[in-house]
Amino acid sequence: QPNFGGGGGGGGGAEGRGLSPPQAGTGGTIDGKQFFRQARSQLSYEAFNDFLSNIKKLNNQQQTREETLDEARRIFGPEGQHLYKEFELLLNRHAV
Repeated sequence: QPNFGGGGGGGGGAEGRGLSPPQAGTGGTIDGKQFFRQARSQLSYEAFNDFLSNIKKLNNQQQTREETLDEARRIFGPEGQHLYKEFELLLNRHAV
């Protein structure tokens, strides 16, 4: 199971830990660190923390990938569909 730890953005190097895929052949998609930075800048503090909480549940096997995607869709809302799509791609890249 991959570790989708987003970090809080407060420390150097902690954010996106475990989510950054190799750079070769990634096409137009962003890596994990870029994704978390983008999500943090576009979501409210509460929404971002809610999102991180859901990733933690996924990592701890307390919720499924599908439940995590459903929660992400709810958190990002209609205006954050681009974030949802990027998150889905990141999950797919790290699916085992």
